[in-house]
Amino acid sequence: MDNRESEIRVGFVNPRYNSLLVALAYFAGGSLLYALDLGVLVEDRPPQPLWVWLVLLACVCAPMTMRRTRPLLALLLGTVPVLVDLVVGPSLPVWIAYGDLLYTATLFGSARTSRFLERAPLVPIVVGAVALGVYFGELRIAVWAVSIAALVIVVPIWWARSVRTHRDAAEIERARAEALSRVAELDRRAAITTERQRLARDLHDVVAGHLSSIAIQSEAALRLRDSDPDRALTVLESVRSGSVAALQEMQSMVRLLRSDDTDEITTAGRLADLEPLTASARAAGTSVRIDGRPPADLDAEVDLTAYRIVQETLTNAVKHAPGRPVTLRFDDADGRLGIEVLNPIGDPDTPDPSPARGAGHGLRNIAERAAAVGGHARSGRDGNEWRTYVQLPIANRSTT
Repeated sequence: MDNRESEIRVGFVNPRYNSLLVALAYFAGGSLLYALDLGVLVEDRPPQPLWVWLVLLACVCAPMTMRRTRPLLALLLGTVPVLVDLVVGPSLPVWIAYGDLLYTATLFGSARTSRFLERAPLVPIVVGAVALGVYFGELRIAVWAVSIAALVIVVPIWWARSVRTHRDAAEIERARAEALSRVAELDRRAAITTERQRLARDLHDVVAGHLSSIAIQSEAALRLRDSDPDRALTVLESVRSGSVAALQEMQSMVRLLRSDDTDEITTAGRLADLEPLTASARAAGTSVRIDGRPPADLDAEVDLTAYRIVQETLTNAVKHAPGRPVTLRFDDADGRLGIEVLNPIGDPDTPDPSPARGAGHGLRNIAERAAAVGGHARSGRDGNEWRTYVQLPIANRSTT
């Protein structure tokens, strides 16, 4: 921070420094009014020496040094010389300075103090004006007293109340804007997290699924290259087709990420295109039997979700139970699509193979995908079989 910034900070931010300047300014201005003989409000009072007015003015200005830090205490300390001034003869500089103390106490004091000061002067002013009018027997004296009191007491208080009301309203709006900004930031982070999770599921399905299938099929082709070259060639063709399919799905995901249409849904896979998945599994040595037919008019998002789930279950079967048959069943009842995948995993007393041979991302992705479209999924051992059962809503079918 340079010297100029330091001066600005000291001069305009430090409340004690500002209050001292204000007190000096009021004292200098009041002294000038006294010197010009413009300070006395009542001419019929006995004249007072100049030093009396200056002492009273100084006693009112001195508490101004606390006008920002302790406004109520400053007001109470300034009230004493004002009462003395009222006895010896009201003077304009003293009451003008006292109006500043009323203003700061109303503006910077507590909410209770501010409300009290707004109402407290009204009754004493009216009663005092009426008493003066009755005592002197002239209405104009009462009007004059009310006018002066309104000028030096009521106006500063009401002005401070107005400023305080606008300041409080601005603080409320500022707090509301900050709260909305925090909510928007949390929504943005939640949206980013959700999108990252979706991309992680897609990448797992596209990359891990196809690479696992390619690895298993390549191993099978290596084993068969001498004993059964024709079948090894068939497996390699399946490896190539799987690689091409994976590349196409990756390209589809890249197009989706670059697209400005946030409602676009990739159509890289649908239940009508299950043949490449079953062919890849069969090429890896896993026979697949399909019971039932999935509906042909599913909503695009549900259709894609079902395809990804079937893809993941077949990948898991090929990876964790290679060479064992898989049964894939579809049923369409009560407005829901049921998908059941069964494959033998060995003796019922052996532990589940999935935790030992994988991190469980696939099963978690299946459950998350089903939940994202309003369905649910269960996976686990059922006797000597591994069973995955999924239900997805099909009430809102595509009309295209």
